[in-house]
Amino acid sequence: MRRFLKAEPRLQQFRAWAVLKLLDYEKIPEGGTPLAAIQGMGSSQVTIEFGQVLSRSHSTGGQLLQERFHVPLYSIGMPIGLRECDRFFDILEEVSGCLTPRKHELERGRLVDAYVDGHKYVFGKRAVVYGEEDLVVGLTAFLAEIGLKPVLCASGGNSGHFQDAIAAVTSDILTEPPIVKEGFDFYEIAEEIENLKPDILIGTSKGYPIARKHNIPLIRAGFPIHDRFGSQRILHLGYRGTQTLLDSIINAFIDKKQADSPVSYGYL
Repeated sequence: MRRFLKAEPRLQQFRAWAVLKLLDYEKIPEGGTPLAAIQGMGSSQVTIEFGQVLSRSHSTGGQLLQERFHVPLYSIGMPIGLRECDRFFDILEEVSGCLTPRKHELERGRLVDAYVDGHKYVFGKRAVVYGEEDLVVGLTAFLAEIGLKPVLCASGGNSGHFQDAIAAVTSDILTEPPIVKEGFDFYEIAEEIENLKPDILIGTSKGYPIARKHNIPLIRAGFPIHDRFGSQRILHLGYRGTQTLLDSIINAFIDKKQADSPVSYGYL
């Protein structure tokens, strides 16, 4: 009883603090890029734009800076996977005149090792990738280089450049190109899945009903993700982000194999 009485003033203080915090609550947190930094982009050394689909547009911010202020423009894909990450770091080395820091070289080396170790789990598996166009292109480029076959790349976008962008990142690796669909919704994706029989889905959480119906793993990537906590903190870009994505995909396959096994097992 004494302990409760001693704690009561602290509880009241906490309640008062909580009320004040609610009154001061900001829907959009502080931070982000200052306006002054945006205003100074005309004097930037270079502009780097990410996105295979974006780079095919004729009205990007990078193109405007290049035309009006003669700022050199580099248009590359999303840095997911070895090839796209290497391209990004090559540009940084060229622009800065400095070598890639050792920590990133070590991250790359660990990723290469993981590619070799994980190849047996993913090679020949079939994937359906869906979501925002440039993200799907980046994910598809990564899947192709690890041996996981994208059979359907779908997006609700209608840029008119989606198919060309997918071809650009897969034509030199895949012998059979994936089906590419623009302006696609989930009803249409579900219809395609009935025939394609994929082993895994990669995209937003809106694909969960389809994954559940067909009993196939879903790797959540992109926006929105409503059924997992902390999804906004999961890194998919760069060598480290690619490593996280690779681990998630392989573990999803292992988890399904364990779940489907009548006896289960505890070792790889």
